[in-house]
Amino acid sequence: MTASSTDTAVIDGADVVDPLADGSTVAADPVSVQPPSSGLCVWIPAARAPVVTAVEAAGITVVDDPDAASHAIVSTRLARHRIGEYTALARESRLPVIVLVHPGGEMLAVEALRGGGRMAIAEGDIPALRSLGDHTADGGEDPAADEARIDSLLDAFEARLGRSQAASKANVTMVDPVSGLPAVGALQIRLATTSIDPEQRVRIVSMTVPALADTVRVRLGVDAQMLLHRRISTAMRLLCQGVGDLYDIGDGSFVLIAAGLELVPVERLGRAMIETIEAYMPDGHMPLALAVGHAGPECSIDLATLRELAGRAEAAARQEERSAVLGAGELVRPLATATELEVTLKLAELAAERDGAVSRDEVASIAYDIAYRLGFEGRERSLVRFCAAVADIGRVVLDGAAESEAPEVAAVLLSATAGPTVAAVLRAIGAHWDGSGSPEGLRGPEIPVAARIIAVAEALVAGGYAVEPLEAGSDSRFDPTVVRAALEVVRQR
Repeated sequence: MTASSTDTAVIDGADVVDPLADGSTVAADPVSVQPPSSGLCVWIPAARAPVVTAVEAAGITVVDDPDAASHAIVSTRLARHRIGEYTALARESRLPVIVLVHPGGEMLAVEALRGGGRMAIAEGDIPALRSLGDHTADGGEDPAADEARIDSLLDAFEARLGRSQAASKANVTMVDPVSGLPAVGALQIRLATTSIDPEQRVRIVSMTVPALADTVRVRLGVDAQMLLHRRISTAMRLLCQGVGDLYDIGDGSFVLIAAGLELVPVERLGRAMIETIEAYMPDGHMPLALAVGHAGPECSIDLATLRELAGRAEAAARQEERSAVLGAGELVRPLATATELEVTLKLAELAAERDGAVSRDEVASIAYDIAYRLGFEGRERSLVRFCAAVADIGRVVLDGAAESEAPEVAAVLLSATAGPTVAAVLRAIGAHWDGSGSPEGLRGPEIPVAARIIAVAEALVAGGYAVEPLEAGSDSRFDPTVVRAALEVVRQR
């Protein structure tokens, strides 16, 4: 893959990067050349050509008159104050606001949602855009498409969860004892304390040699593994000398922070690193692989955001069959799920900060354990954990609506991006086994089982793990089978 220079447009006095200026266009995708018309008309204030192209690729008609539109689409590539102004203007016209999010624009999307946006959809997520006309619990997708969407979402969620847990357990080391390079502690301080001058055009490169973290895979003893680590880090240091600051963050991963490193040079550097790493064949058969991801000023000028985006691109490169160099700006579609997930989790963080809010991490953990007790495995358990973690997001975007409407708001927020299965679970968390809850009339086995599990987990956490409320509500408020499983979980803790 060859990268090229990126153009920058100026809108309303703010520099806005053209996501398609590297020569790629959404319309070039064979799936999107002649999309079926959705019959949907949208108004895009301050519309730019790449945004219009992406929307039209989904079979949606763009109109100039808001009175002729059914929705408004506001892009996070606009200046912050314009996003708020256009969101308010669309709401005055009684149009549901869809926030179109670029990688790195997640916080702007959260602000727009809290200002009245209905849902956030990532650039490149054409199926989600196509579903705008029918984002109810029944969905508009066929079952196979819904399954694929959930699988992609849950894979991204579990990967994100794994990274967060690893970071929380990591020994904050300032210098790696094997390579002698600045380590994860030094990188964290750099990210937390350094502000970027936009003129520096900083780029972050994330690199991983998976074999360095897997002694079994390459069949090396501890001493041989350390020697391999030392040699590879020395080669990395020589290649990056004069380019930027290199960090060894452990488990075979390195991070480079460089100013002025443009797209073509970083591609060249990545290829040189791959050639160097592939020269090593510790098992005598297969060369080592290297995954390289990078993000720069074409995506964001915030250092922490660049680190996250570079990591996402590197994770995508790791999925390739061989060594690869991938840039975040080139991965609009593969990054769409990660971008939408990031918006959702930022909303969940805000919801958790409310006074009196139960810990969603605790609820998700308990719900996950209850699901296991009930015989759930793999994807089904992950679905329960995800829904439990994000169930409160409707409470931070209610905009004056009643608290009882929070589940419906959350369901609408995720209906296009997570699919109808997730939306149905979020809507039903307040349902009671005997039919007395919300939504009205939903009762017994009609309630999605994930919603029944989450309702019990919420009650357990809110009650300080007292079992009496669960026993009292069994067969009325709660599914008795789920209650029995929850009691077993409590006894084992």
